[in-house]
Amino acid sequence: MSGASRAVPLRIAHRGASARAPENTLAAFTEAIRLGADLIECDVHLSADGVPVIIHDDTVDRTTNGRGAVSALACARLRRLDAGAWFSSRFRGERIPTLEEALECARGRCGLNLEIKGPSGRRRDGPAAPGLTLMARTVAAALKRTGFREPVIVSSFSTQALRAARSQMPHVRLGHLASRSLRGLRSVHRALGLYAVHPHVRLAASRRVRLAHRLGLLVLFWTANDLRLMRRLLALGCDGLMTDDPALFQDLG
Repeated sequence: MSGASRAVPLRIAHRGASARAPENTLAAFTEAIRLGADLIECDVHLSADGVPVIIHDDTVDRTTNGRGAVSALACARLRRLDAGAWFSSRFRGERIPTLEEALECARGRCGLNLEIKGPSGRRRDGPAAPGLTLMARTVAAALKRTGFREPVIVSSFSTQALRAARSQMPHVRLGHLASRSLRGLRSVHRALGLYAVHPHVRLAASRRVRLAHRLGLLVLFWTANDLRLMRRLLALGCDGLMTDDPALFQDLG
């Protein structure tokens, strides 16, 4: 289940084209597809009634006109919130998408990088918490129901979440997110069979890229939003970049 270095780097739209449309909405996904993204990175939470929805934060406060924890609100209530007006009046009325809506939007057009989120999402070790198992089960069910055939990476900071994903989706590509170090990468890969490692740009170093490649993993950096940084990361030999503005890829040459 390992990855391999790519000759052509993957173009990944972080939360969709989130510099141009409200993050994690169908408007941002549609714009990312228009701009030629290979994958859209988006964040998956469970609603109070167990529906996987696309939103980054644990609460709806920052990106909607509502308040409260995502996990405390039923899907129907989440769907009534405005998830676009905070970004621009032009996007007033955009909604929090369900995972199935995101899959339908991308189907036949580009792949998805689904980051498993939630209050327990950063617990790293031990058996998978029940909520993460339910999350992985609902993601697997959505992929099956929609017949999604484009590339999918399921990613998380949490080894627990990745373990749950592997148990429910034996053949899924797993991405290990890292923000502070790559310590333990070998053991996580040995246990779970990773496809990629997703380091924050602050971890950019040729030795880390070489380590991942020795393990057979793709290196997909997040989040690069200027051309100078993007070129530096590509020069290190990375296999893909996540950016808020996928139009930048057109200027890389």
